[in-house]
Amino acid sequence: MTTGTPARTKRRIVIGTVKSDKMDKTIVVTVAHKVRHPVYGKYVTRHESFKAHDEKEQAKEGDTVEIAFARRLSKSKHWRLVRIVRAAPVRAVRGDEAIPGAAAPEVSS
Repeated sequence: MTTGTPARTKRRIVIGTVKSDKMDKTIVVTVAHKVRHPVYGKYVTRHESFKAHDEKEQAKEGDTVEIAFARRLSKSKHWRLVRIVRAAPVRAVRGDEAIPGAAAPEVSS
């Protein structure tokens, strides 16, 4: 009789891009894979979206992340965030928000 816990089975791990981070502790990750067309033989890119649990809310839209299959966390959430592979580049924002390091525009009266 063994006293230790059984080793965790090998979980399915995929790498994808964060499509949305608007939900609380949840991200939507899009994973692309190539499939050969049955008639024409050409390789076609297919996309699949997964909802993943992000406990610390550290992943942002555009990040490349690694997610692993997990136990059922909600009706449609069966994945959890493992790590952020590559952060998304920061985009310049137009509007009232201040951009660090940028000079404020002059207002003429």
